[in-house]
Amino acid sequence: MTGQGEHRRFTRHLIHVDIQIGEQSLGGQLQFESRDFSAGGVFLKSDLLFEKGEVLLLTFVLPGASFAIRTRGKVVRVDKDAVAEDGRSLAGMGVEFLDLNEAEKAALLEYLSD
Repeated sequence: MTGQGEHRRFTRHLIHVDIQIGEQSLGGQLQFESRDFSAGGVFLKSDLLFEKGEVLLLTFVLPGASFAIRTRGKVVRVDKDAVAEDGRSLAGMGVEFLDLNEAEKAALLEYLSD
């Protein structure tokens, strides 16, 4: 559900996928779980939050896909104090995809259309 005055360019789909941030060759990776996906980005559940505007390297495999998607993403939203009605933390960050290639875009759109 979107808040009053909130306008989304893409429909959100509740999909839980493990997403790695960073590269092992650069000293390690962090692993996050998605809360939802859209054609334009992903919301990552986490109490560990990056700053709005930071650019991250994301790697993930959509369920049933035969290849990993590796793309840069920009943190466009940070929710640090969000809490569900049952008291669970909804903290996390919205990350906009920056440079999906055509095959990755097609795979993502196909998956989201199912």
